[in-house]
Amino acid sequence: MKAVLGTVLSLSIIALFIGGCSPKASDIIVLEVGPAKVSLADYENFYTRNSGNWETARNTSMEEREHFLDLLTNYKLKLQDAVDRNLANDSDVVKEIAEYRASLASTYMIEKDVTEAGIQDLYDHRKEEFRAQHILLKLSPTASPEETLKAYTKAMDIIRRAKAGENYDSLAVQNSDDPSAKVNYGDIYFFTGGQMVPQFEVAAFELMKGEVSPVPAKSTFGYHIIKITDRQPARGSIKVSHIMARFKNPTPDSADTAAALLRIKGIQDSLKSGVEFHKLAVKLSEDGGSAPQGGDLGWFERRRFVQPFDEAAFKLKVGEVSGIIRTPYGYHLIFCDSIKPFPPISDSKYRDELKKVYSQHKYNEDYDAYIVKLKADYKYSFNEKTFEEFVANLDSSKSTYDSAWSSSVPPEILQQPLIIINNRQFSVDTIVVVLGSRPEYQNTPLRLSELRKRADQIANAFLLDVKSVGLEQRSPEFAALMKEYTDGIILYKAEQLEVWGKTTVSDSALKEFHNQNTGKFVFPDRVNIGVLVFDTDTLAALVYDSLQHGADFAELITRYKEMPPPKSKDGSRGLQPVNTDTLTKAAWTLSIGQISDPIRTEEGMSAIVKLTAKESARQKTFEEAGAEISNAYQDYTSKLLEHQWLERIKQTHPVKQYREMLSKAFASPPPNK
Repeated sequence: MKAVLGTVLSLSIIALFIGGCSPKASDIIVLEVGPAKVSLADYENFYTRNSGNWETARNTSMEEREHFLDLLTNYKLKLQDAVDRNLANDSDVVKEIAEYRASLASTYMIEKDVTEAGIQDLYDHRKEEFRAQHILLKLSPTASPEETLKAYTKAMDIIRRAKAGENYDSLAVQNSDDPSAKVNYGDIYFFTGGQMVPQFEVAAFELMKGEVSPVPAKSTFGYHIIKITDRQPARGSIKVSHIMARFKNPTPDSADTAAALLRIKGIQDSLKSGVEFHKLAVKLSEDGGSAPQGGDLGWFERRRFVQPFDEAAFKLKVGEVSGIIRTPYGYHLIFCDSIKPFPPISDSKYRDELKKVYSQHKYNEDYDAYIVKLKADYKYSFNEKTFEEFVANLDSSKSTYDSAWSSSVPPEILQQPLIIINNRQFSVDTIVVVLGSRPEYQNTPLRLSELRKRADQIANAFLLDVKSVGLEQRSPEFAALMKEYTDGIILYKAEQLEVWGKTTVSDSALKEFHNQNTGKFVFPDRVNIGVLVFDTDTLAALVYDSLQHGADFAELITRYKEMPPPKSKDGSRGLQPVNTDTLTKAAWTLSIGQISDPIRTEEGMSAIVKLTAKESARQKTFEEAGAEISNAYQDYTSKLLEHQWLERIKQTHPVKQYREMLSKAFASPPPNK
């Protein structure tokens, strides 16, 4: 049932009411199905949802709008019939909806409470960029309490000294376990949201310029003592071009650097005399990747390139050229082509990028915190002793994939409560049922550590299920999503009963259908060819000359590559439609056994074709048509049954369409556009 649900939903025009049309549109009726009425606003919502966006819908023709009205009419008729049959209370439907609701509700709540909030936080952080120094005191994630306390005490002492006015550069050189601090004094350059480990980022964004963190931030690397040296609005993206005088060696000597500097100064003089930057880049830049494009490096944000280049580029205004910049690769002159301001969060492309960064950067941490809060809110408890007794009775050499894997557990243990949420008890047996029935838990080793992970995952699902109680009342959006799915599943059930379940296929029916529709099952003009393919026209010409002087085509096929590989034992491709490619089209003009002149293929190679068989278009026999007949028959029968079904529904639910009103559709965009 689930496997084909997506197709049914799209065919049935399942749509979520998105609202926002004008009151006038809400007053105009475009469709009546029995007592049910569809307003122009409703029609616009359905159309917008199914066409992708309002702009696309607005540009549709009357013919397209009328066609959609017909589809919407059929959808409403089928849905009304499903309601009349009370299919929402069908046992299969009830089970399907219950299973789907649990999954949808948890996904919806996590998206709203965790992901959307996280994306907003990340966006707020990205509005600014920070420059910081830090002192790292390394600490293993498995460090003992004594080691942790020692590192924390040292960190607090360094913070005290920094706040007392001691030079931070010196503190970094003397104390940081980051080797680069000896060179850069702990400077980590500019960064913004999503570019540092979460704990570092959260601590940094609490500080103002010049401040040192009051307590060290702890991450998987250890303790960080942070000082903010700059804080400013994010620059956004810039597009620059550059001219490069490259060092000849990865570790340039003084002669190498002097020569590169002389070359870049000469280019700088040309710029000062008025020569256009991009023309000079094409001619003189030693960056082979960007020089042909006038030195264009495209759009980029902070930290894309090495620090000296990045820092110089982001100081430029549009149209400005930098001074000479040295990087580990050579000397550069940078021209700022454009600046793209920081995008709004409503920018769908940027939001997608934020979501991707957030998912990789902080989602897991936020999800864990969300679960911890749920456990506190819903008085969660887990009986460790009972769980250990349960696992002790299992065969650790087996997994949940093995049949009767839990049969060795005494009934009295299976009946004991393992998880309690809001005074609701979940027994060991409940967990066993989930472990044995859910695909994602199959083949779990029957070991304490592995089973505990699964038990935690199941407990999280139970917590989310408890939280989702009453979600439809709290969230109209979720209620609409559930209605959308419920409508789709009961409509699918109705179509099963009226269409798919009544479409039977038998040999006699298929043969009769074939006899009545022979014109639909035909072979086009076809040819069977052998092909020799060559990389060069010269080689093709030489082989063609050999063929003209009696060389054997079949023998040559074994010596030269054939593309695509032959399908038949004799080296030919088998019968193919004439319009398959350039080679088959050329072969149609040949006589059987004749060899073509060299032909240029679509892939830019040269080919010689030999025609081995030719057959004009003809009707297919029943055996040749095969599955094609079955598919066509089922399509014909299902459409006939659907038509008969719709006509029967119309007898009790008359249809009235007001097509003339469709010209008024999409006159003004919804307020939320």
